[in-house]
Amino acid sequence: MSEDVPGFQALPGATPENSAFIDLYFNPSVSLPGKSTVSIEINDWQLRLSVGQSVRIAVPPGVVSVVVHCSMAFLTPKPRLRFAVQPGQVVPVFYRASILRGDPGALSIGQHRGMSRSEKGSLIFSLVVLVSLLGGSLVMLWGIWSMGMFPQ
Repeated sequence: MSEDVPGFQALPGATPENSAFIDLYFNPSVSLPGKSTVSIEINDWQLRLSVGQSVRIAVPPGVVSVVVHCSMAFLTPKPRLRFAVQPGQVVPVFYRASILRGDPGALSIGQHRGMSRSEKGSLIFSLVVLVSLLGGSLVMLWGIWSMGMFPQ
């Protein structure tokens, strides 16, 4: 790990002559209590990022794996990216926390816009439950009304 330049670190195997770079950003657009830092693993090497923080990481050329570890999201898959890099290449990687508690957020190459796939899934599930409850209530009220329990 390189401590010479603030916001710059190097993975084992990365040399000044033969490195690719990952610019890692923690998007501050969503900041919730308990999600101010996140643990990120790059090729089995871990670091922590805070909201709004960015860091440049030198990696050896080849396949790079980026995984976000979120302790509150043990039931959902961890956000992960896997891509190949060439010497001198710079890849911007963005992490955005989720607005939902228990959701691990989104990891993407390039700026992430809108809801993540898991946020959309949670929203759709909530809407289906709400519509089911509303429909069941209407059927129950119609049954009570058709039996003549409400005065006309």
